[in-house]
Parts: sequence; structure tokens; C-alpha cells
Amino acid sequence: MPEEINVIQPAPVVRDEYGMFAHPDIPDFDEGDGDKCKAWIAAQRLQVKMVELEYHSDEAVSERYFEAGEPDCSYWEPDRPEGDGWFCLAIHDTDDGPVCWWARRAPSLQREAEAVAAGKDFCGACGDGCGSCQVAGESPKVTP
Repeated sequence: MPEEINVIQPAPVVRDEYGMFAHPDIPDFDEGDGDKCKAWIAAQRLQVKMVELEYHSDEAVSERYFEAGEPDCSYWEPDRPEGDGWFCLAIHDTDDGPVCWWARRAPSLQREAEAVAAGKDFCGACGDGCGSCQVAGESPKVTP
């Protein structure tokens, strides 16, 4: 029986009073869970990029945060990476200041994402989400 993967989808970014956010469908990883996090990202077939407030395109935003000495970064709108399909996974604080994790389906997997978004089971073998190919029963089942 194929393993079922619940594919994370873009969600509205609702930040807390300090400007932090965690996607509602991201697992609750603890500090030190780097390997678990990497395995989840791989299973999700995501490309991820981290954007740091410290290196924001508008230097005034970075200066405001670090000069204030307060944990509030709610005014920061993280720079979105170039290209299509990016959505926010998390905005959280680190020892070096707030970071934003952006994610998107790896560009080579766009057909898979489109099949899933259309409500089709994607077998991972034929590439169109038909689910009727010979090896469909052996491939992971991807569901929205």
C-alpha cells in the first residue's frame, strides 16, 4: 500500500503581535530536529529559501529592528525570492534576528503540484496524475 503524503499548500499569513508566523500545516519541529525537518522538506518536495531581516532590501527596516532592541518585527515584509510559486512557511526569531522561510514546489515538480491542486491523485510515475499507470500502486500517493 502506498505511503500517503499530505502536501502542504499556501495558507494566509496571520502574524502574532510580534510579527511571527508558523504555517498551520508545518510539523512542530523542536530545536535540534534539523534532520527531521530536512526529511519533511524532501518528502514535501519543496525548495526552501531563508530570508533574514538583517539583510532586508530596505536597510531602514533592519536598522529599526536592531536599534529598538525589541522582539517586534511586525512591520517587516520579508523579501519574496524571485520566481513563481513561493509561499511563507514561517517567520521566527533567531539569535541573529528574525528570518522568513519561503517555500515552493521544486520547479521540476510543477506538473505534480498542478495535478494535486486539481484534486487528482498523483502517482508519481506517469507525471499527469492519472493514477492508472502500471506502477501507480507502488508510488507514494500525494494528496492535498
